[in-house]
Amino acid sequence: MRSRVKCRAGADLMAQHLTFVHFSDTHIVRPGVSVRDVDTCETLRRVVDAVNRLDPAPAFVVIGGDLVSPDIAPDVKAGVRTLTTDDYELAYETFQGIVKDLAVPVHFALGNHDRRVPFRRIVLSEPTSIDEPRPYAFEAGDYRVCVLDSLDPGKNPGYLREAQLAWLRAQLRDHPGRPTILVLHHHAVPVGVRWLDEQMLIDADELWSVVREAGNVRAVLCGHVHLRHEAVRDGVAVYTTPSTCFQISKESDERKFFPGPPAFRLVRCDARGVSSDVVPVWAGAGRGVDGLAG
Repeated sequence: MRSRVKCRAGADLMAQHLTFVHFSDTHIVRPGVSVRDVDTCETLRRVVDAVNRLDPAPAFVVIGGDLVSPDIAPDVKAGVRTLTTDDYELAYETFQGIVKDLAVPVHFALGNHDRRVPFRRIVLSEPTSIDEPRPYAFEAGDYRVCVLDSLDPGKNPGYLREAQLAWLRAQLRDHPGRPTILVLHHHAVPVGVRWLDEQMLIDADELWSVVREAGNVRAVLCGHVHLRHEAVRDGVAVYTTPSTCFQISKESDERKFFPGPPAFRLVRCDARGVSSDVVPVWAGAGRGVDGLAG
């Protein structure tokens, strides 16, 4: 099902068309390890293959966090083995070995299961020991994309804090004529599932204050919830994307998980606004919503 949200008029009227892919919550541990009875390496490979078959190809892929999760590996959760930094490095090596096959540029956000230092060391090839948020922005045609870091180590909810909000405020102020997409891991609006909404972005109201003040944000993309959700706040489209592995039921306040199908979100931006399809990736079928993945 396609959803379209009408955006504010203005500079967008001359904006070029932009299509890109958002997927999230890949939850890689290591080869041969399943999470909630799902082989997360296998499902990520299926998503990568489906994205590579899109025609025309998207401008880029942005992966929305919880890239790895050795902290919820069955043997770690059972107390059989103690979690180490080596576990994270192996998980990121495994993750990188799969997503390197994407045929378009790839950008990353971090989620609550991620760890900044091993991510930067393995995925970004940066020899660093600094565990601090590092938001960044990039240009895509007439659009700008701001990627925020909502990881609050050791906690499930997300937290941006004032320094990152000040960075975003400056980015939006310094590029007033550029329609902008925000990407972060934690959902910035409630999705209607009580236990998930207890884990949403803590300072969401502060984020929306920055968005309202700027007036040039066109969409906010989130992960974390392992389910599809579309909303509008302050005239801005808000999307959450299902996981590339196991999903969470939206029909119950109890914690109910089910094994897929893995999915990604295809996002289109143009002068009319923002529209999006969620594309499920069926095992062996090579097809998705409206044939987009086939």
